[in-house]
Amino acid sequence: DFFKAADPIEKPGAPVKLKVVDTTKTSITLSWTKPSYDGGSAITSYAIEKREGDEEEWSVVSARGEVRTTEYVISQLQPGFNYYFRVAAINYAGQGEPIEMTEPVQAKDILEEPEIDLDVALKTSIVAKAGQDVQIMIPFKGRPPPTVVWRKGDKNLSVDERYTIQNTESSTLLSIPQVTRNDTGKYTLTIENGVGKAKTSFVNVKVLDTPSACQRLHLKNVSRGTVTLVWEPPLINGGSEVTNYVIEKRDATKRAWSSVTAKCSNTSFKLTDLSEKIPYFFRVLAENENGLGEPCETLEPVKAAEVPGPVRDLTMKDSTKTSVTLQWTKPEFDGGSIISEYVIEKRLKDETEWSYAGISKACEFQVEKLKELSIMDFKVSAKNEKGRSDGVTIGPITVKDYVITPEADLSDIPGGQITVRIGHNVHLELPYKGKPIPTMSWLKDNMPLKESELVRFKKTENKITLSIKNVKKENGGKYTLILDNVVHRKSFPFTVITLGPPSKPKGPIKLDEIKADSMVLSWNPPEDDGGGEITGYSVEKRETSQTNWKMICSSVTRTTFKVPNLVKDVEYQFRIRAENRYGVSPPLNSVEVIAKHQFKPPGSPGKPVVYNITADGMTISWDAPLYDGGAEITGYHVEKKERNSILWQKVNISSISSREYRITGLMDGLDYQFRVYAENSAGISPASDPSKLHLAVSPVDPPGTPDYIDVTRETITLKWT
Repeated sequence: DFFKAADPIEKPGAPVKLKVVDTTKTSITLSWTKPSYDGGSAITSYAIEKREGDEEEWSVVSARGEVRTTEYVISQLQPGFNYYFRVAAINYAGQGEPIEMTEPVQAKDILEEPEIDLDVALKTSIVAKAGQDVQIMIPFKGRPPPTVVWRKGDKNLSVDERYTIQNTESSTLLSIPQVTRNDTGKYTLTIENGVGKAKTSFVNVKVLDTPSACQRLHLKNVSRGTVTLVWEPPLINGGSEVTNYVIEKRDATKRAWSSVTAKCSNTSFKLTDLSEKIPYFFRVLAENENGLGEPCETLEPVKAAEVPGPVRDLTMKDSTKTSVTLQWTKPEFDGGSIISEYVIEKRLKDETEWSYAGISKACEFQVEKLKELSIMDFKVSAKNEKGRSDGVTIGPITVKDYVITPEADLSDIPGGQITVRIGHNVHLELPYKGKPIPTMSWLKDNMPLKESELVRFKKTENKITLSIKNVKKENGGKYTLILDNVVHRKSFPFTVITLGPPSKPKGPIKLDEIKADSMVLSWNPPEDDGGGEITGYSVEKRETSQTNWKMICSSVTRTTFKVPNLVKDVEYQFRIRAENRYGVSPPLNSVEVIAKHQFKPPGSPGKPVVYNITADGMTISWDAPLYDGGAEITGYHVEKKERNSILWQKVNISSISSREYRITGLMDGLDYQFRVYAENSAGISPASDPSKLHLAVSPVDPPGTPDYIDVTRETITLKWT
């Protein structure tokens, strides 16, 4: 036979540096360093065992060969329980001596302030070309995992379907598809988890694109054959400097644009050699290194002439049996000289020739001495020192007394809503019309509104004014203007929304968890958000023996908060305020509460098992409750009941410390069943499930050894004692 010479193999030494590296409320993560002595054989795995509190027996946590690294997560633990752990190394010779924890550890969540990875955040400035997809990934940490809010300006990006936000427990990813120049700007990331202050980081995104449209294009110095255009640069330059402007013109009767100049470095340009008879549109395009931007066009066609442009907004203001009153707005262009007067002409509907009706220095004129029920056309021209403008006509108009339904112009109230900060003023000027001239009245929330020192309203010939000074919360609501001219009555509603601090959070403050060193508070959002999104809550505390309040956290984003670092047996009071962009609410105060552990009675013990039965006694045993109520079990109580009785009788006088008990004094031949209660410092548990019924009877001795006394072909006869 052949034999291999080799060093003897022994069991390895104990691992070293056993420690807890992480905990949650249901798990504990251990780490250790491999033994300094491996016994002459490679370490193949580790064995991990645990024991609870004061128990002496160890239970195996890991399967043999399962743990091959020097870190392991023990799961399915109970929060608040004390645990001990030990780890032993295994090689080919077997399992070595373990290293054992000397102090117990509990499974509990670790609180950690939120932190943003500054190495990434401070370097995050993104440049992208238009049409590309942009992704912004920011790592962070914090326990519990922080909530994440992305904003651009005041806009919360989570409510915009254009943006995709993907969050994990340690990072956030903002995705912007096919960026345009409008995506340029500063993006703000805020994380918060109720521990410490919220953290904020900024990311600058620059999109390389063509410029946006120029601003405020208008005409200046219109004269015969020349026009000067003036404009302002684009609000968004597309990520690079605007180097040039392109000016184009278009005959108002055609669709095609023609280039005037492709090289203009200023924000004004004089066009010459224009036809005085052709109306033109003009447009300007900004240019950068990425190309031409969006055009900015004039709204109305313009003639390069010295006479004024046409009057605007010609309307009939009033009509009687013998007159028609016209009104208009002065021309946009005066032709380079002051408009001296307006010429008004008239004609019957079937006539082709215009006749002189009068001149006016103002933008209004009453044509008189007309025949009742005649159907007329009217024309108005502006005149300066060079001549008259093109006429603007209106008609046909029937000369008669007109009844005009009352109308109020609420175009300055977009969406029928006015928002105003509390403490500011409201001043509305509403143009109106109606014939006969209507009377005015006001309602607020469908009740008559009366004037006061702070609320005023008045009516002039063509305008109604409503003023509210030093707006308060109660000034918000539905306002209705009623115009009544006997023939018609019309209502014009709108809503005033007051913006201010929210109301206090909705109580009461609930104390969800009370411990000697911490408490968990919860509450409901305010019933009134003040017209703005609730941005956070502040939590304060005070010892009831003192009057001063101390801020715990001023940036809580959820309606629950764990208050740490309390002093055992000290009585506290807490208060919470809600906050929006307009201010802070009044406080919601809690009841006064003492920082101490809050124990509960334990759960029911296990169902009793009966054994060792005699004619006058039985022994029972049972399992401890699965839930001890947070406090040590101090003892047990046992009750008995006969089969035909409905009443349970207490067996023991003093508390039973063990989980086994002998009941004596039973009646021979009766059936009994038993149940058990557990007790801790908070009280007594519900009863356990009752045991099975058992008969109180002395056990029968076993018979003697049998012996046969007769044997036949088919039978055997036995006897015994």
